[in-house]
Amino acid sequence: MLGTMPIVPPETGLSLSTVAYAAEKLNAPKDFTAAVNGTAAVLSWSAVKGADAYRIYQYDKSAKKFVKLKTVTSTKASVNGLAEGKNYFKVAALTKSGSKYITGNISEKITVTVASAAESSAKTSGKNSAAVALAKKMGDGCNLGNTMESVATWLGADATPKDYEKAWGQPETTAAMIKSLKAGGFESVRVPVAWSNMMSKDGKYTISPEYFDRIDEIVGYILDNDMYCIINIHWDGGWWEDFGSSDEKVAQAAMDKYTAMWKQIAKHYKSYSDKLIFESANEELGSKTKGSSSMNESYERVNGINQKFVDIVRSTGGKNKSRFLLIAGYDTDISKTADNRFKMPDDTAKDRLLVSVHYYSPSTFCIADKKSNSWGYSDSWGTEDDYNTMRRDFEKMRKFTDAGYGVIIGEYGVCHNTDGGKHVMKKGTDKFFQSVKDLSSEMGYCAMIWDCSSWFNRKTQSYNYDFLKDIYD
Repeated sequence: MLGTMPIVPPETGLSLSTVAYAAEKLNAPKDFTAAVNGTAAVLSWSAVKGADAYRIYQYDKSAKKFVKLKTVTSTKASVNGLAEGKNYFKVAALTKSGSKYITGNISEKITVTVASAAESSAKTSGKNSAAVALAKKMGDGCNLGNTMESVATWLGADATPKDYEKAWGQPETTAAMIKSLKAGGFESVRVPVAWSNMMSKDGKYTISPEYFDRIDEIVGYILDNDMYCIINIHWDGGWWEDFGSSDEKVAQAAMDKYTAMWKQIAKHYKSYSDKLIFESANEELGSKTKGSSSMNESYERVNGINQKFVDIVRSTGGKNKSRFLLIAGYDTDISKTADNRFKMPDDTAKDRLLVSVHYYSPSTFCIADKKSNSWGYSDSWGTEDDYNTMRRDFEKMRKFTDAGYGVIIGEYGVCHNTDGGKHVMKKGTDKFFQSVKDLSSEMGYCAMIWDCSSWFNRKTQSYNYDFLKDIYD
């Protein structure tokens, strides 16, 4: 029904001469972002309920106002021939009335910056770095979840490494198992490790030779299959929180432990193949190490720990002088890691650093396993908004590849619904996995599925679902 109120407020800078009038305007599109490639960009936004189409506006510097650029029926639009420097865009949802479109509320403007020739050359150089190339070579990856990172305080002093390995319900890792992962299409394996399981408590933090021996066997299985292998210090019982303690002695003890562990690990593996990659931490650097400090201070602490990691490894010599190192992002969260306060460490080796983030978003779909979950639950994935959101998230990591750092999605996954004691796969899990793989391939990232035999059964050495063969094999 036509009304008398203008659709476009004067402050938008848009001409009112051709704008329709409506009693109720559609909401302005949200999540308006752009992915830039040279002098072109793909604009995207979230769908607006009731919209039949969308209109893109571009700021005309000569006219000093926004003008209509194009109308599209999807939530994406490609724009080409952009000028060097800053370009400005807005988008509005449209609803059809007869042969005309009625314009809804208009979004806030976004800025699309086109790099100069010199800046573009620098980005191209970054994308051609050895670390970026490595991430591409690593292909699809898989985690040996709930295995060597299992913390089992109930095990006695006589416990063996294999007792810990099986404590959280996974079978003993075998050469045949790793060979079957390779045959299933995986090129990389991440081995999370809880080194504190068998470590001295005398303040020297000496890792048991027997524990090293078992990790050696597993790493050997992986390297023998010509696969890439990542080892780290995982959750490890939660001592990471001591980094954020207000008691300086407690905080220093955490750094002493971290230093002692990485000195031992780095020295032990310094002659190993370059296909063995060290990862500074798991998800613990960030909120877990923050304590009562400010966010700025927390970022500084995370940056400092990661710098310490690089310095320790490089100082041990051998192949560690140039080994590829994986730097854990802030909470391994994409947005927090893309924050300018997160800094990659300085390094004496050129182009040998990668950054690690995890992807369990939206958490209501990926992590919540019961409909009664207190912070929400989603039992499906695969709408246009879902795809667009994942793309926008992954695009944030391009700042690292542009700068010459490889990107590893160290974990991603989807929990089953466990209501009633059953384990039921959520609708759209296959689409989620396929999209992670496709976007990672497109952007040159290595994505590593988190798995505790939910997807690839280590006992039967086969996929639990046929769709996984289509994705990975």
